[in-house]
Amino acid sequence: MKKHFLALAAIAMATLGLHAQNVATETIQKEVNDRLSNLPFATFQITVPSFGNKVVNIKDKGAIGNGISDASAAIDEAIKEVSESGGGTVLIPAGLWVCGPITMMSNVNLHFAEGAFLEFTGDKSKYTLSQSGSGFRMNALINGKKLKNIAITGKGIINGNGGTWRFVKKEKLTEKQWKAMTKTGEISADGKRWSPNIGYFAAEEKQKSLKGAPEEEWNKVKMSLRPYLLNVGDVDNMLVEGVTFMNSPHITVKLDRINGLVMKDVKVYNEWWYQNSDGLDISASKNVLMYDCTVNTGDDGICMKSSRGNGSAPFLLQNIVIQDCKVMHAHGGFVIGSNTDGGMKNIYVKNCSFSLTETGLRFKSGTGRGGRVQDVYCEDIFMKDMENEAIIFELTYEDKGAIVKANESQALTPDFDGISIKNVFCDGAKTAITLGGTPTLNVKNITFQNVVIKARSGVDAFRSEGITFDNVNIIPEVGPAFKLNKATNITFKNMPASVKTGTYAKIFSAETKNITFEKGKLQPSQIEILNGADPSQVKY
Repeated sequence: MKKHFLALAAIAMATLGLHAQNVATETIQKEVNDRLSNLPFATFQITVPSFGNKVVNIKDKGAIGNGISDASAAIDEAIKEVSESGGGTVLIPAGLWVCGPITMMSNVNLHFAEGAFLEFTGDKSKYTLSQSGSGFRMNALINGKKLKNIAITGKGIINGNGGTWRFVKKEKLTEKQWKAMTKTGEISADGKRWSPNIGYFAAEEKQKSLKGAPEEEWNKVKMSLRPYLLNVGDVDNMLVEGVTFMNSPHITVKLDRINGLVMKDVKVYNEWWYQNSDGLDISASKNVLMYDCTVNTGDDGICMKSSRGNGSAPFLLQNIVIQDCKVMHAHGGFVIGSNTDGGMKNIYVKNCSFSLTETGLRFKSGTGRGGRVQDVYCEDIFMKDMENEAIIFELTYEDKGAIVKANESQALTPDFDGISIKNVFCDGAKTAITLGGTPTLNVKNITFQNVVIKARSGVDAFRSEGITFDNVNIIPEVGPAFKLNKATNITFKNMPASVKTGTYAKIFSAETKNITFEKGKLQPSQIEILNGADPSQVKY
């Protein structure tokens, strides 16, 4: 009788849980629909994944949440059963679970209950490689390809156990931290890096000669092939909601070629000195909504990437909406690039805050990874204490991973064109805005509207064209608010006239042309024209 009662209770609990899940899905779908209205470009639709009635608890497959037992087999079996039965939920209940890599399958919601803590094993024999170009790479801790209707949800924590993989740069640690860390593992020959794994730096060096080598040779350097935490690709309809990712060995979340993605209330917590630990990367995907997410990490915070691969569409990344997100420590709060060769358009970033990041809004690319980026809208952005620039456009970013063929180098050039940035407020930065092009490649057609930035130095526009500053208040501690060098077609509208340093703008070079100050209170005496610049090219 007791067993019968417990069975009925279990069924009832599962039914209640399923009902709550369905209600949650309906709620998220409504939120998605609301957030995709009133966009600055044509709206699009996303269908939030839904799942069947089946619920499989990994404990029922033999998993033990004691921090010692390996739950890999139980998780794999549960995922396979749910997927092959038509779909449902794999439940990771409260407990301390240890496992190897997880491969997602279609129609599966991997759900982490409150109190669930999943840690990936440091045993590198559990990890496998897959072909990547002319070499091999480590499969991600959570991976999967060519899937439909998947989700990772709940309130649990997913720990990548990155400390068993990751090298650390001495320059990023205090002397006390470096001394404590180097009691184990090994230090590189130049004394600048440390790894927890003896033989790491030799394996890293050997990688350079393994192009075209068989998998068994790559397995010998496995310790230096750090895996991403979550990386899935070629997916139709995906939801990531509520979970916390932390301590990643490499990039934390990288989602490739997703059509229909919702990310809600996702947290990324990595120390600022974690190497290559991008927070949330979206690559070559379309129809994406990210909101209420929080990132603290050691590399780019929220980053858009787009590589051509085998794709032929002119814009492989498009229809991206990012709202109400927060980034703390990171190389950049919101970042585009460096690989933009797949093309990007229709990106909307709204109501986001960045604090203690190196840069706030960062647009970076370079020859070999460049492509067209257009129709990007960033508005209602709030920043505090940027280490470097509040906003930066750079067309000379060097990506050591870029492979430039002779007949491609000219084609794969960066092209940022048609970007709107408005309602941006920053209290503290080294430089307010940097716009940097090359003799043949300019940053062009950028509009800044309703912007206030307090910084050590002001705006530096070099090799830029078609830039509009409308009601932009730059408050530098030293130097002019604006420096224009080899810039053309620059328009100032409704600009405040006062700066602490007296000189409002310095204009350099005979190549600087067609500079217009409209509807402001500026006097010609506040503008310095230097180094061969033509005064007739400056109009008031």
